[in-house]
Amino acid sequence: MDRVVWTQIEQNQMELDRYRSLKRILEEFYQMQSNPSDDFKCCLLERNPYEWQFGIRGPSGTELEGGIYHGRIQFPEKYPSKPPSFTLLTENGCFKTQNQIGIRRLNDWQPSWRVRDGLLALIDEMHTYPDGELDSVEYNREERPDLAIKSRAAAPKYGTAERQKVIDEIHEYLLSKSPPVPVPQVRRTRNVPCQEEVVVDRVGSTQMELDRSVIVEDKSNIQNSGEKRILEEYNEIESNPSNDFKCLKLDWNPYEWQFAIRGPSGTEFEGGIYHGVVQFSEGYPSKPPSIMFLTKNGRFKIQTDISARLLSNWQSPRIVRNALLALIEEMPTYPDGDGELDSVKYNKNIMRELAIKSRTAAPKYGTSERQKVIDAIHEYMLSKAPPVPQLQPSSLSQNGAEGKHGRGTGSVFYNITGNKVHATNGRVRFLRSMNEPPEPMLAKMYGLLLVVLLFLLFLSIHGILSGRKR
Repeated sequence: MDRVVWTQIEQNQMELDRYRSLKRILEEFYQMQSNPSDDFKCCLLERNPYEWQFGIRGPSGTELEGGIYHGRIQFPEKYPSKPPSFTLLTENGCFKTQNQIGIRRLNDWQPSWRVRDGLLALIDEMHTYPDGELDSVEYNREERPDLAIKSRAAAPKYGTAERQKVIDEIHEYLLSKSPPVPVPQVRRTRNVPCQEEVVVDRVGSTQMELDRSVIVEDKSNIQNSGEKRILEEYNEIESNPSNDFKCLKLDWNPYEWQFAIRGPSGTEFEGGIYHGVVQFSEGYPSKPPSIMFLTKNGRFKIQTDISARLLSNWQSPRIVRNALLALIEEMPTYPDGDGELDSVKYNKNIMRELAIKSRTAAPKYGTSERQKVIDAIHEYMLSKAPPVPQLQPSSLSQNGAEGKHGRGTGSVFYNITGNKVHATNGRVRFLRSMNEPPEPMLAKMYGLLLVVLLFLLFLSIHGILSGRKR
């Protein structure tokens, strides 16, 4: 009798778990429908609520930009205790198709996380996967832009006719919200990012959302010591803001921050605003974070880990704040073109011009949600940045300027008032100065010279007249 009762209890518990799992899945779906994202769209399969179709857009600023990538999400019966699995159906040059793919972010899955977090992690990580590892494929990265353009031509064919209707519906929607892609005349196509794909979520009033907010914000509930340390450092930076840098965490990934630094004063980088990403390893703080730039700066390669020298002596007591300050101070000291340090070779005049250009707009990178974070950081840095001192004349092209038009273009003078950049041609500036009122001292000199000339003229005329009288 006891065994029968116990078996019945187990069955009831399993049914309760299935009910909770299905309730959670549906809650996430309907919340995503009511709060659409610019980065992805999901559709529920009516015959199987444990499986969704999805489409994502390739992250901006990468070789996947402009692509539309379809896939499947499969939920285990014990969701959200166990993570969902993701399978891509569109050939993409990063992952094998029709195979479950490994997303690093999901290695540390917690029940408070949601499908939205997994999709954003997939978009963010997709272009970073090394070839031949983690379910990725051997593809030349130069082929990925071609595959991105090809992915827009038609949705992949997969499954039943009913499923195909869902896939086509997602594809048509994403195309309708995406601007046209330029004809690929070069290998690196710069497609305008998709504007409205769909779906994001915000499960506001449910217990799930409350659990998420507690885990993310309340350090005492964070089981992972590395994640706890990261959040402690972030809160410390927020409590003691700096005018030299700004960091913002990504809500969907506690192991990654966006940052921007201000170029060090007294150098060719002065006044520049340089954006980047801090990525924390699972072993943090025992293992150092990686840092990469997104803004072209004339010193380091972009979208490349530059922490080899910067954090070579990393120890767990060190913090990200100190690493960013060290980066600002050491930035001018890195040798040009040293492959080990991931630096590039540019002359100082170009670095200066890049510093000024960096202020005009934040770089385009990743999802639309990430872009909002980048833009918010850029506005903050502009509000804290002092005016850039006037540049010394920097000559434009010495060779091509005269060859094409038969005359030189002169020098360009840069001046920044507040956050606005003004450039004037040196020759025009000189000619304009000739029409301006003379300085007071110069006027006095001209007056004295005029008196002397009149006196000499008087003497000459007087001498001529005296000679005729004789």
